[in-house]
Amino acid sequence: MTRLSTGALVLAALATLGCAASPSQDLDPVRPPSGPIVLARQLSFGAGVLSYEDEGFGDLDDQRVFTIDYCEPMELGALRLEGGLHWAYDDSHETVGGQDVRLRGRTFDASVGVNLSQSFGRLRPYFGVGGSLLFLELRAVDEATDTVFDDDEVTAGAYAKAGMLFQVTRTAHVGIEFRHFEGGDVTLEGADLDTSNDEILFLLGTSFE
Repeated sequence: MTRLSTGALVLAALATLGCAASPSQDLDPVRPPSGPIVLARQLSFGAGVLSYEDEGFGDLDDQRVFTIDYCEPMELGALRLEGGLHWAYDDSHETVGGQDVRLRGRTFDASVGVNLSQSFGRLRPYFGVGGSLLFLELRAVDEATDTVFDDDEVTAGAYAKAGMLFQVTRTAHVGIEFRHFEGGDVTLEGADLDTSNDEILFLLGTSFE
């Protein structure tokens, strides 16, 4: 065998190995070799402010809120199933009948819905809708007489949200989200209150297989 024919065989073998090792065009299009994992499982943690629309909440209408949301692909294109837990609280002091009263309000929200996301380079806008179960608690303590009043209510409603994520790395993201909850009325301490509220959240999360 000549040196030329031997070289040709080596080149042919290398070409064959290269074709076998190169990524197939049939690989999952939502997992590009470089870039974010767009439609994988996603976990996000959030912190921000929850604001009730009803002025009857008084000084407890703006609450600090902390959230955790999870998205699961459903093999329906860009649509994913999502679930979330949101916990908010606030406290204040008021003077009632000449007495100093400490108030504390807590909100717990459990939700499930669907999420639609699209990738534009490092930016990933998304939109979500679903239903929520909202638990509210109001606690008042008269510090002079050590009298405690505690009341709670549960209501259901629907939410809609929109946000924008920025891919810091292929699997890590930061973002901002606006969420509106439209809920029913509850009665706390004899007052009828509308539970509709808005949330503005700053997010930090990850995507994984």
